[in-house]
Amino acid sequence: MTNILEISNLSIKDNSGTKLIHNINLGLKQSKVNVLVGESGSGKSLTAKALVQRVPRTLDMEFDGLRYKNQSVRDMHTLLGKDIGFISQDYTHSFNDHTKLGKQLMAIYRMHYKVKKAVAKQFVIKALQWVDLVPDQVMDRYCFSLSGGQLARVQIASVLMLNPEVIIADEPTSSLDAITGYNVMNLIKHLAEVHQVTLLIITHNLSHVLDFSDWIHVIRHGEMIDSNHVQAFKNHNVKPYSLELFNSRSQLRRENAYD
Repeated sequence: MTNILEISNLSIKDNSGTKLIHNINLGLKQSKVNVLVGESGSGKSLTAKALVQRVPRTLDMEFDGLRYKNQSVRDMHTLLGKDIGFISQDYTHSFNDHTKLGKQLMAIYRMHYKVKKAVAKQFVIKALQWVDLVPDQVMDRYCFSLSGGQLARVQIASVLMLNPEVIIADEPTSSLDAITGYNVMNLIKHLAEVHQVTLLIITHNLSHVLDFSDWIHVIRHGEMIDSNHVQAFKNHNVKPYSLELFNSRSQLRRENAYD
């Protein structure tokens, strides 16, 4: 199975020299839903940011190689947007407060595709509909007038509309209600299956991981514990920590089934 994006021997230290990420190798299987799971504070988001070279400047990052489509990458920022989309947890800083969201989204689209405003508007409308938003209720509003969940969906739409080959989504459903979150995950799965988009989903919520993923990576205390096809997890043919992580989540789901 081909890796479309991979980083090798990744290490990240804080300014006191404490290692936060320990020699991680991570490859995204092409046209598949890859999921990076782990408990809160395990280093999931930091690893995702390393893939797109968005690690905070206060941290020291080292790696042996960063490759996209078998080509070494020196500046990942040149690929962000049209080739690689990044859905951040920090959706509140994705848009400014002074311009209507429709105008901002159209400007983002036209930054990557040289088209007329009317054409850009059609792609923006379609993307907003994908994430269960009513375009007329969003495009003429400012970001501060939307709820956190609505703004999170606008950010997801801003990435989807550019039709990137790879989408890295850091906790994409954390601000969404259960139904909308499930719909967004269904859309993400559809993108991989029908449009051959490669996904990396970072999450600590294991509710639907086995349903939506093709390949699962497990991280613990900054170390990669497991990396395997979803079927290996369903068959319990994985490392003891991975089993414990998923079994504890299954137990929680059973306990909460009658709440």
